[in-house]
Amino acid sequence: MIGCPVRNRAWVLPAYLKHLHELQCDDYSVEYCFIINDCTDETPQILHDFAAKQSRVVKLITADSTRAIKPGFVRGSYNFSHLAWLRNILLKEFLKSDCTYLFSVDSDILVRSNALLTLLEDNCDIISALVCNGHQLGDTNLYNILQKSADGSLVHIKDFPRDRVFAVDCTGAAYLIHRRVIADLGVHYSAQWGAEDIGFCEIARQKGLKIYCDGRVECIHLMDEI
Repeated sequence: MIGCPVRNRAWVLPAYLKHLHELQCDDYSVEYCFIINDCTDETPQILHDFAAKQSRVVKLITADSTRAIKPGFVRGSYNFSHLAWLRNILLKEFLKSDCTYLFSVDSDILVRSNALLTLLEDNCDIISALVCNGHQLGDTNLYNILQKSADGSLVHIKDFPRDRVFAVDCTGAAYLIHRRVIADLGVHYSAQWGAEDIGFCEIARQKGLKIYCDGRVECIHLMDEI
């Protein structure tokens, strides 16, 4: 299963969906699941059009905010509890399926065509692709991979191999999760430690799971509408 929560991404969705559709995965049964929430643009229509043209299963779940928590949708000021809630809806839909893996790919990430096959071949419980998050900060060495420092805080890993799989303590944005992580060990998203991806990784580590990144696989991160 491939998917994520989506809100007001009409500006990037056609490119995002095109890249997902072009993933090399002919030997696998693939389905999509998108959690549509609080949209005020053409996002729902774009996703419905995508679903209508697909021979694969496409689940579109509407989860508009009716809770007391104010969502917050400006980049950098999200309500992490709300995001954890949305991502846990995705996990529930995944568990309803017969899929063995969940490929969680944020809706502003363009995946390379060989990304999924490479991550599957790595045969890890949790493994991510590289995604640069530092464009808006003027630091293109900031990626979606972090490690615990001596004082227990998370710091970005800046010196890492580009030719193999390596261990990390936290990741996000584009990563492959084996079903047993969710179904057997109960790993889920949480805002207890900050961003929801941090919570997911923290719970996974507490369950004894190792988290990895494949330095050979890098995605494109479109952080601005322009």
